[in-house]
Amino acid sequence: MKLLRSFSVCALSFLMVASIAIDCGKKGPTIEQRISALQEKGVPDTVLANVKLYLYQVNSARKASQAGAARTYGDSLKKGIVIAEAWYDQAMQTNKPIVEKLRKSFVDRKASLSGLQLQDADSLLKITDSLIAKNWLVQARTRMESFDTIIGVLVQNEEKAKEIRKKLVGTWKDVHELRPNEDEGYRWKAVETRIFKFGADGSFEGHEEMHGQTAPIRKEDWKFLSWGKYDLMGDTIYQFITREKCVQQLYHFLDPKTNKWRREDQKTYDSTITNGAKDRFITFDDLKIAFKKIK
Repeated sequence: MKLLRSFSVCALSFLMVASIAIDCGKKGPTIEQRISALQEKGVPDTVLANVKLYLYQVNSARKASQAGAARTYGDSLKKGIVIAEAWYDQAMQTNKPIVEKLRKSFVDRKASLSGLQLQDADSLLKITDSLIAKNWLVQARTRMESFDTIIGVLVQNEEKAKEIRKKLVGTWKDVHELRPNEDEGYRWKAVETRIFKFGADGSFEGHEEMHGQTAPIRKEDWKFLSWGKYDLMGDTIYQFITREKCVQQLYHFLDPKTNKWRREDQKTYDSTITNGAKDRFITFDDLKIAFKKIK
């Protein structure tokens, strides 16, 4: 009798596990795989909450060797996953025309963009198109609805960029002195010069140099030239440097023991830059504060 009871428990456990698989034991995705697939497709947790609860209850009952409870929860689990998949099928039919409408609106508004604004818009559209290609329309709709706000900002940035570009093209120069605070008790001075040239064709040239004492124990004498492209994102100017030439790098350091200046020459170079390491940005307002347009 004990052997018979043991066999019965094993059989019930086997049947319970089999009931969780699709098509009553036929090969196919497990319940866990079906839940994961729905999650990836963007089905909200509110729809999957009961399914996850039933799955937890089934697993808990199995661990407690409660075959009857496991079978009951397993039946609820199978019904729940079917309901969730039906919800997704219905959502697909509902969301398809909405996604198509949102995407068309996005593409129509994107047509007015250029430069960095267009790059951002293309990146956003690429994300949505990848979801549409997978038929994940729930996620695609969520993304497109959020992108609808972003495209509005990009259109505004495009208008700002076009207006600023007209004022930006030309040569800008900044010459300023570096001095210590009066209360520090030091007397030293250095002069830094920066020249930025913004071409109408999007080209950029930079000229930067420093001469003089920049700290109590340091003097600097250097000059760098740079070339590349520039673009605007709204009121922000991005400089994409593709070449940098170091014309001179000369430093002097004060030896505290001898109180004499020690000269240190560093290598000059002329380098092509491909990793964006020298890229930088400045707002148009900051440019106007620090620089003066000379051409």
